[in-house]
Amino acid sequence: MKTIPLFNSRCRHPRRNLPVEVNRKRGESNFVSAFTKAYIASIARHGIGTNEFALSGFGIADFIWLAWRHSANSEDGTALSVKKTKSQRPWQKLTAFEMKLTDWRKGFGQAYRYSYFADLAVVVLPPDTAKTAEAELKLFRKLDLGLWSFDKTSGKIRKIFTPRHSKPRNAKAKEKALESLERSLKFRKLVK
Repeated sequence: MKTIPLFNSRCRHPRRNLPVEVNRKRGESNFVSAFTKAYIASIARHGIGTNEFALSGFGIADFIWLAWRHSANSEDGTALSVKKTKSQRPWQKLTAFEMKLTDWRKGFGQAYRYSYFADLAVVVLPPDTAKTAEAELKLFRKLDLGLWSFDKTSGKIRKIFTPRHSKPRNAKAKEKALESLERSLKFRKLVK
């Protein structure tokens, strides 16, 4: 049985701030969980991810994935050490996902904020909503944001548009995100 490389980033869950009758509706949460499982199963790279990753000033991404390339030098990084000195830093790609069931424009705005710290920010929508957003594909291209659809029933991910050479809009924000991930991983290691 394959284990899923996820960890809890100990973020406060914004749904808990909502009234009880709204808090119980878990459609988007179930969509995020199903996408997370399908995404991890579909990739062959090494990495680690977490749901509801909060970075002060940039919002709460539904899911992030930090991928890295292994090298012959064991000092380049491991799952529990995402940072090394600048001269020894391994290749890393931080991807942030925002998922919406209906309001793709709201997801677009949120993903744009994540593009400040993430190498790639992607909006993930159900197929019907994705068709509507695809009509505005020029916006996604112009701002280098990815647009994917995910069919929860079949578990199929369709990459409608993924920017080829994206990078974070702010290098310091990415450093801040990596530091936050590293603190979460160290805390998790201490708790175990």
